[in-house]
Amino acid sequence: MISGENTSVDWQIHTGAVCVMPIGAYEQHSSFLPLATDTISAEYFARAIAEDLGAALLPALPFGTSLEHAGFRGSISLRPETMMQIVRDLADELERQNFRVLILLNGHGGNFSLGPVARDINRMDRPLKLLLVNHWEHWPAGVACDSTHLGIEVHCGEGETSLMLALRPDLVRPQTVDTAANSDAHPLQQRDLNTFGMGHFSPEGVVGYPSFATVEKGRAIIAGARAPLLAHVRDRLRRLQEQPRYAGTGGIAVRIMGEADIPDGMRLKALAGWNQLEADWRLFLAASPAGCFVAVHNGAVVGSVATIRYRAADATEVAWIGMVLVDPEFRRMGIGTLLLDQALRSVADCASVKLDATPAGKEVYVKRGFVDERPLTRFTHACLPALPASPNSDSQAIADAQLAELLALDRVLFGSDRGRVLRFLHGHGPRAACGIKRAGRLAAYCLSRPGAHFHQIGPCIADTVDEARALTAAALADLVGRPVVIDVPDEQQGFSAWLRSLGFAAQRPFIRMHRGGSGPAGTPEREFAIVGPEFG
Repeated sequence: MISGENTSVDWQIHTGAVCVMPIGAYEQHSSFLPLATDTISAEYFARAIAEDLGAALLPALPFGTSLEHAGFRGSISLRPETMMQIVRDLADELERQNFRVLILLNGHGGNFSLGPVARDINRMDRPLKLLLVNHWEHWPAGVACDSTHLGIEVHCGEGETSLMLALRPDLVRPQTVDTAANSDAHPLQQRDLNTFGMGHFSPEGVVGYPSFATVEKGRAIIAGARAPLLAHVRDRLRRLQEQPRYAGTGGIAVRIMGEADIPDGMRLKALAGWNQLEADWRLFLAASPAGCFVAVHNGAVVGSVATIRYRAADATEVAWIGMVLVDPEFRRMGIGTLLLDQALRSVADCASVKLDATPAGKEVYVKRGFVDERPLTRFTHACLPALPASPNSDSQAIADAQLAELLALDRVLFGSDRGRVLRFLHGHGPRAACGIKRAGRLAAYCLSRPGAHFHQIGPCIADTVDEARALTAAALADLVGRPVVIDVPDEQQGFSAWLRSLGFAAQRPFIRMHRGGSGPAGTPEREFAIVGPEFG
């Protein structure tokens, strides 16, 4: 913990991001408790919090909004708007100093302006969050309650006086004054303080029964309040860490993605550093017009997800989920899960649902019933060198006339019809698809496509590592000096070793996962590169 007793250097090297400020009041507490009663209690509990968290402790604000005590000399009140402005100024200053949470430990029930100013600041979703804590809300039940049968306790009562006897017995005078008996048919209630000052309740400024107070009860309050108070604060800090947005997941809606949303999709993928082009988004929208979604907040797109379906020979469908993107400013708000659930609902009729997950995202998918299928590794090369001559010269471009043959072969080898995707890849030019024939028929193939940051190689389907190398070398022939990416199943160790020999480096892993059945078997042992994690 650091405080005003430390130096500026101590504060400079302090690594914590939480600041605690006690807020009290300077108001009458009859003839037996000091004007600073609320400040003293606020300071005690604020220090307990700061020590527990290793936080920065600010000096107490000794004045509060004590309007109801007007007429009692020594009671000095701030206007509510002044109190709110003080909190705003402190929040601005602490945020500039890179604090992320300001805990307002309130010691006075009349500081009603703290709630609105905390809400107003928090609703802006600023880096600094305010946590308002009233210490009396954590007092143990059944302690200092012997006088409850006599009437309400609002001010200077059994509990408050007991607490002061435990905290500062030297400031408590022995001649306490209880609330006088009241026979009114409609006695004043605490809410009446909006109309009637404290003097209407009691000329002595007491609403309660301090004669029942004891130091033992005060110690019991402290002992019983400490643990739940600290637990409450830690829980709220955890919640702020997990979900910093004031509205939580509220205010987020999901709708179908349309062509007009493509610029936002491009913005999201750029923020994530992904490789897609506008044409990739258009492919998703054309293939699955009712299966692509965006999350929106206040009219702005803050997340996306896309699905595409592949039909198997038995008429069942395999769905692929990709493009799960969330604006960084809206992460940790459940938006990715919201989008995933919407995507899953849209493909609920499919026999199998698949995706290629990052290790960071895997836990979310496991919770939705996905299981591991096989690992993959993304390899990249920032500047492809000239390649040695291929040992296999049989690879050649796949002409338009051979496209139907390519699609038919892929249906068998992949296990489902992804013709729309392959036609899209083939359409990128005469060198976008190359193949190897045996006995006059297409037997192996490799396709590629341009991207925002890398030229993507895949799929690559072959019988042997040598064939895969020859096809990939043909696909790479026109890419010398350019950045290239290729996603390879981990079981293809020989192929991966060849890529490394060319200078490719493993960038990150993926885990292919599925929910429901694993889908048509295909021939995964012949797959040396996938299309990409968004398409499978």
